[in-house]
Amino acid sequence: MITVIIAIITVLSLYVFGTRTYKYWEQRGIKYDKPIPFLGNNARNFLMQASQTEIVVEMYWKYPKEKVVGFYRAFRPELVVRDPEIVKRVLTTDFIHFYPRGINSHKKVIEPMLRNLFFADGDV
Repeated sequence: MITVIIAIITVLSLYVFGTRTYKYWEQRGIKYDKPIPFLGNNARNFLMQASQTEIVVEMYWKYPKEKVVGFYRAFRPELVVRDPEIVKRVLTTDFIHFYPRGINSHKKVIEPMLRNLFFADGDV
């Protein structure tokens, strides 16, 4: 009996842990697709069925009237910006708050593609 109770508590705890951030976009009134526990909206990428770019492009075109769309990469909420004015503001005025892109470059040899504004990662 105690084993069953411990198993139920463990399963419920894992579920709560796996979905703890999935109300983020709902609380902010931003449209998003319902995420899968532990995988978010990125399940097809984890299963190697679609690239990250393909998934984000689908999210971009799925909500044509929205300026921004919510996305979950596993547990982490991310924002897909569709409005050109918001993109312009982020890349100019608010750039200091949004520059980390999550792409790690080699310390000695810099990949040529990483030398543009879209991959800028601040002072290193």
